[in-house]
Amino acid sequence: MFTIYAEKDIFETIVVFNDTTPHWYKIFCNHSVICLNMTKEEFDADAIPGTPIFEFIKSYGINKLKPLKEFFDTISEDKKVMVEKPRSAFFLNCSTNEANELQNAFGVIVMGNEQIEDNILKGSFFRDLPKNSVFENLTSNGWQTLVNISLPPSNAMVISDDYLFNNEENGQNVGKSNVIQMLNAFLPTQLSIPYHITILSNDNPEVGKPPKTKKWCERLASELKLAIVALRPYPIVFEIVFTPTPHIRKLILNYINVTCDKGFAVFKVTDGKTVRDDNDFRCDRVFTRVENHEGDTDFKTAESHLIKIKQKCQKVSQFISNSGPNVNYRILGDCNPDNSIKNRLINDV
Repeated sequence: MFTIYAEKDIFETIVVFNDTTPHWYKIFCNHSVICLNMTKEEFDADAIPGTPIFEFIKSYGINKLKPLKEFFDTISEDKKVMVEKPRSAFFLNCSTNEANELQNAFGVIVMGNEQIEDNILKGSFFRDLPKNSVFENLTSNGWQTLVNISLPPSNAMVISDDYLFNNEENGQNVGKSNVIQMLNAFLPTQLSIPYHITILSNDNPEVGKPPKTKKWCERLASELKLAIVALRPYPIVFEIVFTPTPHIRKLILNYINVTCDKGFAVFKVTDGKTVRDDNDFRCDRVFTRVENHEGDTDFKTAESHLIKIKQKCQKVSQFISNSGPNVNYRILGDCNPDNSIKNRLINDV
């Protein structure tokens, strides 16, 4: 379930005047646990017939609402605690400007009581990528031309692509070049905290060919880290896990899922703008689908993938602790001393 932290008056506005923010209303009703800035005593006293809280519980169940004043008190003392809830949304009693400043600082959705953006978690973008098609305009090319769309806030991402670093062109790794371009297209321009990036890919992906050596993996990790931290002024925590990954290639951010049918090594190294092979690109916000007849939400899909990725990372970490790094069992970069993963999206499931 999606977790929402909301002031009581904002919650009541959304559920009572539901035609004003119909998309959030459906997210509240069908896909969320809502934590309210109330004590249990205040909550119990308000849960009487005729109140919005009572009617909401009657329609959707007592487990949908939780009084959690102590956490809101913590937010008042230190707004940075919102970072600990990277896949949640916050509805706070603050101005629109203050809410935007908090979003930009911490990479999570924050709505003030002056104005609520109803479609921030709604929307899908798709592009067909025919082989040899060229993506460029007057100001950008390649990934930055492809991802020429507005994006919700983010403070972390996870990339899972088994064959990402499998191919080379003119002595250059295609995946490495594409990852740097892709991150430059997706990373927010500003942030007040470190951004977390974790990549999972296979260091032994081709049958009949030797696996990548320890030296090769370490060099790739070092070169990627050097290039990625140079993309933005804020700190970046970079981790790379060499292990077999789930078949579906995924890029997961706080509030969006991205897939490319044939993986994220989309553009040729030679010019960074010409598509290497027939492919496609889909970017979905986590609640593009909210109706029951539309099937699973992208939030649920992302959670399922993150759980599998977390289990995979834990398995690799445990293997390294017991036997040391080896083919299919390597974790490099800024991970914890015990080889566990720092990425806040992975640790949120």
